[in-house]
Amino acid sequence: MIEWWYPVAVWAIVIAAVVRSIQFGFNAAGLSHAGPRWLPLAAATFAIVPIDGLPLARWLHSFSANFSIPLAILLLDFGISPLLRQPLLNRLATRTAIWFGFTCGLLLYPLGLGLGSFDPYELGWKSPGVAAVAAICGGVLLLQKNTFGTVLLVAGAAWQIGCLESDNAWDYLVDPVYWLLSTINVAAAMIGWLVSLWQKLRCRTPATFIGAILVGCCSLYACEAADQQHLATPIGQDEEWQGVAAELQRRATISGNERLASLIRDWRLPDDAGRTLVVTIPPKLQQPEWIHAADAQAIWSDFCDARRQRAAGTFAMALAAARMHAKPPASVNHENAAGSIQPAIQQQSCAAVRLLYRTLRDDPEHAQAREAGGWVRRDGLWVWPEAARRLDKGEEYSAAYGWLPRGRLARYQAGDRYVRGRWVKASDDAAKPRTLDLGWKCNFDHWQITSTASPDSVAILGSCLEESHSIWRQIFGAFSIPPAELEKRLEGRGRIAARDPFAAVLMANRKEYVTELEALEPTIARTLGIYWSPTHTAWFFDSKVQSDPVDNAFVAGLDTTTIYHEATHQLFAETRATSPLAGERFGFWAIEAAACFMESLQATDFGWTLGGIENGRVPAARQRLLEDNFYVPLEELTAMGRREFQADARLPEIYSQISGLADFFMNGQQGRYREAFVEYLVRIYTGTVDTETLWRLCKRSASELDEEYRRHMAR
Repeated sequence: MIEWWYPVAVWAIVIAAVVRSIQFGFNAAGLSHAGPRWLPLAAATFAIVPIDGLPLARWLHSFSANFSIPLAILLLDFGISPLLRQPLLNRLATRTAIWFGFTCGLLLYPLGLGLGSFDPYELGWKSPGVAAVAAICGGVLLLQKNTFGTVLLVAGAAWQIGCLESDNAWDYLVDPVYWLLSTINVAAAMIGWLVSLWQKLRCRTPATFIGAILVGCCSLYACEAADQQHLATPIGQDEEWQGVAAELQRRATISGNERLASLIRDWRLPDDAGRTLVVTIPPKLQQPEWIHAADAQAIWSDFCDARRQRAAGTFAMALAAARMHAKPPASVNHENAAGSIQPAIQQQSCAAVRLLYRTLRDDPEHAQAREAGGWVRRDGLWVWPEAARRLDKGEEYSAAYGWLPRGRLARYQAGDRYVRGRWVKASDDAAKPRTLDLGWKCNFDHWQITSTASPDSVAILGSCLEESHSIWRQIFGAFSIPPAELEKRLEGRGRIAARDPFAAVLMANRKEYVTELEALEPTIARTLGIYWSPTHTAWFFDSKVQSDPVDNAFVAGLDTTTIYHEATHQLFAETRATSPLAGERFGFWAIEAAACFMESLQATDFGWTLGGIENGRVPAARQRLLEDNFYVPLEELTAMGRREFQADARLPEIYSQISGLADFFMNGQQGRYREAFVEYLVRIYTGTVDTETLWRLCKRSASELDEEYRRHMAR
């Protein structure tokens, strides 16, 4: 009876694997809506759908021979892998299975078809014969911790109980389909190796040719190894890109397009070198206006193709990184073969977010990456959900005025203003005295600003706040998205809904700022801006209008460093469900440290950098530590709640130190503690932190982290 049901089970596995292959193809092509993870399992149930009294699988079985045990297990592993915490077979076992199928088929089928005088198929009838050899091989593999050995032992057990309709042991170990798929994989691996070797030698392989090979090699080995292999080989991908870029640059130089050659040469991002890189994401991939000649257009087209190809690989790495949260934690921390430092905790959400934005830098129109990052498509452009909601209502946007209802933008540009139900001249509106109750209101993508300052200052503040949002999403985006949700979004199964705008207030001068807030915060006169958490509002003032001698201490205009700092507080507090008592008992220093880290922002040609021992307040932290010998041990610092922290007599010195600590946890040792630090912030803001949380996440004692910080500052 078992031999009757075995084909039914195997065909159910085949159907699941086919559906999973289609999903994988969608993901590899950068398309979304590939279906939920459980879809292959649901599709497998069609195998038992009765047709004329027999399950569908039995009808399908009549068109094919038996499937071998290794092929059935490989297909099962592939089909249900999205539902498992880890695959049934690891990468080594999968490779062994492929080479086993290739070798067995090569030994069996040519000779069995009459190529020689000996037919090895006859050995399968004998006992122990082929079955004994397979069992010995299985035992040897298990001793080497290769799980394919278990597959061979399972095949032997299936032969003993007679799962297949055949009694020949060869049929339990290999079949024509298994051999064909294994041969394709081996051939693909050899072709890929030859292509890579040719590229390194000549640097002339077009990116499109590489892409065609990779797509054409979609098979079991590629599907199984993709998630792990992409994550493990960013260096190899970078080397491949350098070869392609060097050839494109050479072509541009030969054709006299030096400007295009410079663009291609400078596209590569610099090394992190103790900093965090933030990249600018253009709205779409658009050819520069200065490219006119046909040869330059051809080079630009090939450049875009190469970027899209690299983006596809980078996105695969992002997806693999997002899935790391489901892997069992490593027992020890160590350096890998390439010398890179492993993160302190297994989850790699920050790495996934970073790779997501690197994908979009290369290919701004990568649909799955855009959707995972939270954008939606409107009128051929990718916009934030908040902007899409306004576009759907017919609103119009201007950098000077923000979002305006339909039909008002033209009149605003002509010098009119809509005030309390009627149109007035802009000059008349500006001449009126302003109070906060009668202040201007300006809407940007993510902020609504109420202001008594000039419209020009409001526009500057809105621009800086939106810039803060874009940068924060790249640096701390993993804070707002639980690891499982991030994985879902990268798989195309999650969406970000539009949210209500953040609130900000811009006062015309410092005097108004102090007057409005003094009752809430007695020390407000010592601040340049504040995020007031009880009302979820960020407050700023415009220092261009100076009516008080004290104002001479401030740089004219808006202090962008303060804007980044306070916007960071607001984004942490409001982008996810947080506790109103965040930091009250423990860990308040980290809340301030993260905001101080944003103060180290430096603009570059590709975007921005954050951190580094020469930026922000970190030089002051080095001076405090190395010259003044000032240092508050982490064990003492982490035990402070908000009141203890703010009341400490050493507060100015502590602020310098925590800026250095932020750089250490975000950038030190190649970002070793970045994931742990962001998770520590999650615990603080959700009220689940205690005095030992940081040590547990970093897997280091407080004294060990103190010593590592000293080395970080002294380097």
